[in-house]
Amino acid sequence: MAQGTAQIITLNGRQWVAGMSWASFEDLPDKEELQEDANRLHADWYALREGEHAIQAGFCEQLERIKHPRKLYSLAAMLADSREQPWLGIFKISPGLWWYIAVRDHHAILPDGDVIGGEEEIHAARDHHSGYTDWKYIEGDIEMLSEFMAKVDEKPTPIKSLAGGNGPTRVQIAAGVAAGVLIAGAGALWWQHKIAVEERERAEAMERMRAQLATHKAPLPPQPSPLLTTAAPNVLLNACGKALRGLELSRYGWILGNIECDQHTATVHWDRGEGATVAHKPEGVLDPTGNKDTQSIPLDLDVKGEDDAIALEKEELALRAWAQAANLTLTLTAPEKKPELPGAQAQGNAMPPPIPQTTVKLDLTFAPFTLDFSGIRGFRINNLQTTTTGWTIQGVLYGSR
Repeated sequence: MAQGTAQIITLNGRQWVAGMSWASFEDLPDKEELQEDANRLHADWYALREGEHAIQAGFCEQLERIKHPRKLYSLAAMLADSREQPWLGIFKISPGLWWYIAVRDHHAILPDGDVIGGEEEIHAARDHHSGYTDWKYIEGDIEMLSEFMAKVDEKPTPIKSLAGGNGPTRVQIAAGVAAGVLIAGAGALWWQHKIAVEERERAEAMERMRAQLATHKAPLPPQPSPLLTTAAPNVLLNACGKALRGLELSRYGWILGNIECDQHTATVHWDRGEGATVAHKPEGVLDPTGNKDTQSIPLDLDVKGEDDAIALEKEELALRAWAQAANLTLTLTAPEKKPELPGAQAQGNAMPPPIPQTTVKLDLTFAPFTLDFSGIRGFRINNLQTTTTGWTIQGVLYGSR
């Protein structure tokens, strides 16, 4: 997977560079070693990370016509040691822009584990590393990223230029040579050859970096079943019911609105009633109008489920029979097939086939907390919430591979 272009983002009052290519070293590299890797990667800037467990250098091209970077720091280097390894994160920076980080053994940033770009590019980066079966996944937005950053007690890793003194940067050199090409046809042929050689060297350098992960270049093993990392339906229903037990229809004049639960949280929405004020309200977060309050209650869940999946067709038949016996409205929807990413086969990692699955929706006219799903194999509830006519349950049936 090709590395995208680095970008500068502002976070917690500092400017950070995201989207660098990373190389690991056994010992602290000298300037000559850094320059050699930078040349192969067409890089002008670098960040030398001297982590507690890893020595790494990140590389990128000059950004935004900045000749000499000042007060710019590597975002990946700042956060690599902040979570328990191995972990990967996807963070929405702004509309249409995401940042991806992947950190494994010795808290090392993977060679292509620092990517900034669009949603499709970021998910392709995650899919490329999905063969590792022990990731701790984190997804959030720039506010979550800012909170993580505020808790890191590390000195930021500065971005430095490999262009010495006031000499021209690689970008300026390229511009100058390109101008010369317009004058001399022979020079054009030489320049095209030089570009081809450097592109080949860049590809070779990236392959050498990925050689650190050589043991994973074989066909990727199947991802762990979601059944093993999510709570069983009855466990979730019990935890949700317990969290919501004792809720009044009204509190301090605030009227109980919609209620929902997912695999992590019970969420209660309150609407301001007549005479109620924000001075006395239920626990929660007010919306900007001051008329709605959202209360979040963490669920006490044992998420170590059991992989009891059988053939998907048999699971669907059993669930349909169960729903008909309980006089419930059931909707089963097969997921859309995603097209294969361009160049996926060229990566040398054959992606494992997806787990057979079907999306489930159940509509109820009563609260779901007394339902018993213990006889339905391969089922997980993702969300349950109140509706105008009762409750709805949404989840997934996972079949055996």
